[in-house]
Amino acid sequence: MKKIRLYILVLISFFIINSCGKTNEKTEYVRKAALNEETIVVGIYKTTGFEYTNIKYIAEALKIDGGIVYVTLTDADVLKTKLENIDVLIFPALKNGQVIDKLDKEISDILKKFISKKGAIGFTNECCLLLKNLKSQSLDIIDVSINESIKTEFYSGLINFELSDEGKKIFPELADKENLLIGINGRPELQILDTSNIVIVGNRTSDPGSPLFFTTKFGNGNIFITNTQPEITPGMRWMIPRMVRWTYNKDFVFYDSNVFRPNLFSKEVKLDADVQNKLEELLNQLEVGKKSEIISAMDELQELYPIIAADKVRSLLIEKNDVIKLRAAKYLVDIEYTLAIDDLKKLIKRERSKKNREQLESFKIELENMLEQN
Repeated sequence: MKKIRLYILVLISFFIINSCGKTNEKTEYVRKAALNEETIVVGIYKTTGFEYTNIKYIAEALKIDGGIVYVTLTDADVLKTKLENIDVLIFPALKNGQVIDKLDKEISDILKKFISKKGAIGFTNECCLLLKNLKSQSLDIIDVSINESIKTEFYSGLINFELSDEGKKIFPELADKENLLIGINGRPELQILDTSNIVIVGNRTSDPGSPLFFTTKFGNGNIFITNTQPEITPGMRWMIPRMVRWTYNKDFVFYDSNVFRPNLFSKEVKLDADVQNKLEELLNQLEVGKKSEIISAMDELQELYPIIAADKVRSLLIEKNDVIKLRAAKYLVDIEYTLAIDDLKKLIKRERSKKNREQLESFKIELENMLEQN
């Protein structure tokens, strides 16, 4: 059988030197130079002038699927490429409290044209860019608005959700699962104005009228809105590549049990003042505690809300104490923190103990097996 030509997506940076030689301007753009033609290319759009919280986690979640690659896109990239080689756009969550107050008309036109043909995924407050929202700039695509008169009782943490019949078609692995939990962080309260073109995929279990996932169409493009953050929910990160496949009308693939762990957590976690204080205490214990206290803090954090400590635990990989170092590595494997793969590679090269080196190698392999599945 004739082989399909492979393509790889490369992000190319180059410098334009002006004629007087006084300044350099760095311009980034995207060019498709060789990926399997079946590969789905995802563009993660970063609006200029705003801060984002979880792009690195979304990117790592996309890496679970061997049939998906991604690139981050600035406004300059959008203007230069017109999104020519992108298949699905992702609008990641903005840092809490930020609202888009400006949107270049040319960029807006490019984004709308793209979405009408291919599709997009919006995360929590950045999905506002797609909504009919009169108080901030938007593409004015979906007949859904932010209901600011409703104060969301459950602001951040882990919440229970349930899928609709349509949701079970998108996530069939979850159809017979109970007590499903997923992370949220400052989600907006959405109000659906016109239900004729909206399909509810999932709701909060205790509040069926509060959509957490829904889909719609714009022209020929599919749109998936998630008012949750699976990217920071170990065991549920695989939902993001599935959303991509649904949006792009590609066949679903099923992910291994090392990332498909829908019952990893057993109860809701509300990050109220008391829990926040407890987390701060445990995080501080990681920095200044004795060996037994550091181990105990990792145990408690992993049980309570593990993602919040990921970066600090990552820093413990360079600890001289073997017990702390190995427990930190296990912690990162348990929460699917694939960002630590390179850290482990460096650590293995420096490690003198054969026993520790073998254990660290095992942890590295576990993390690597979470990537490029299928």
